Amino acid sequence: MLSKLKNKALALVVLATASVSAFAQGTDPFDAVVTNVTTKVTDYSGELVILAGVGVVFMIAIKYVKKIRGAA
Repeated sequence: MLSKLKNKALALVVLATASVSAFAQGTDPFDAVVTNVTTKVTDYSGELVILAGVGVVFMIAIKYVKKIRGAA
């Protein structure tokens, strides 16, 4: 009985140590992805602003085209 209890305690210690070491990574993958996305947004920020402006102009144009009589 004591042997089984020792084995269970040893298994819990090994499991706890393994789970802690699993979290101890050199570089967090989430941080790497956020850095990558931030770099890309910084690179394309001008184009994204232009694209948003084109979208707004397009929506305004659609609004006024719908008001024209006989328009599709």
